[in-house]
Amino acid sequence: MAFQGLTEHYENFMQEGSDWLSVGLAWTAVLPVEGRLSLSEVATRLIGDGQPPVIELDSEEAYEADAVLLGQMGNSTMIVETFGNNYVWESGVLDRLSVNAQVWHVSWEVTGNSRLIHAARGRVLAEVQHLNPADAVGEDLAAVEAELAALGPTISAPWPATQAMALAIVEARTGARLESDWFDRSHPAVIVGDPA
Repeated sequence: MAFQGLTEHYENFMQEGSDWLSVGLAWTAVLPVEGRLSLSEVATRLIGDGQPPVIELDSEEAYEADAVLLGQMGNSTMIVETFGNNYVWESGVLDRLSVNAQVWHVSWEVTGNSRLIHAARGRVLAEVQHLNPADAVGEDLAAVEAELAALGPTISAPWPATQAMALAIVEARTGARLESDWFDRSHPAVIVGDPA
């Protein structure tokens, strides 16, 4: 699958969006094998047990509350983290999210830590650390062969080529899409940390 057609959108998204996008973002898309997951099911999978409340917050409120924002597009559910601590790739969360689903996650932080992760069948299959194919690890790297080939040429390209390609990969694989104005509205949210 060609990802190039989507990269222009995400290059514009990065360059025209808020300054904080260059500092850090974590975006996860969950595409179930069948149907669509409810927001309460996604919230339960995020937390690990119980039924955490789904509330409405904007980006700033989510940052202050240690909450993740949720959105749905087609059959995919998006999880967006803007508060700096990447909760979704903590131990077990991607495993829970990927039960009977495909999960694609991309993130980068001000520290330079970045990754593209693919999970399915209740486990992480591949992780591309630093968004660099040379640093890919996992039990099924063949599952991300096309993604590694697409990321490779971007490593030496100027910012934001690599991040834009990683975002394009998530959209291509799940149908989810991030738009700059998405962050201007409030969305369903789940508190995953201790509220401030």
